[in-house]
Amino acid sequence: MKSLLLLSIVLLSVGCLSQSQTARVDVPNEVRSEAATVSYVVLSEPPDAILNQMDSSYSADNKQWRKEWAEDNSSKTVDGQRALTLLEIACYADVMCHRVEYPLRVATLDYVKENLGSSGVTDSLQWIITSYKSGLPLESPGDETGDFKGVLVDAMKIRLTEYAKELLRSSEIKENRK
Repeated sequence: MKSLLLLSIVLLSVGCLSQSQTARVDVPNEVRSEAATVSYVVLSEPPDAILNQMDSSYSADNKQWRKEWAEDNSSKTVDGQRALTLLEIACYADVMCHRVEYPLRVATLDYVKENLGSSGVTDSLQWIITSYKSGLPLESPGDETGDFKGVLVDAMKIRLTEYAKELLRSSEIKENRK
């Protein structure tokens, strides 16, 4: 049992779990504020198909990959929901050690950072820190025995919260420089 716990901790800290081929489905996740109720949609199925599509659509060179991804996303409106969705997909790729994890994480964090002033983006980052709850299945992909129950969900929450804090710190640093 101790070795199983140790293995779970290692997988959580490294972020490498096996991949699964499933579709994306969203579920609402709500946060209440003084002004209004904001409803966010979170991933409830692993976005492997989306990641595999990105892998086959963009250059194998990481720098070029990020540039192509940024160009594809530059025409889309950024709001709190879009920022959350992009961060969740990048986080999942990071946790699952998908081939696109590095270029996607860097491109997504840069993209959200550039759009911190867009409607609801900062609010969604605050929501991630205080209220995020993954909608992904508790069983990690490929864990038929259930030995690693919750590891994927825990890793997503930890990593996504780190992303949100990093982005909010960069926002505060930018504000202090003005």
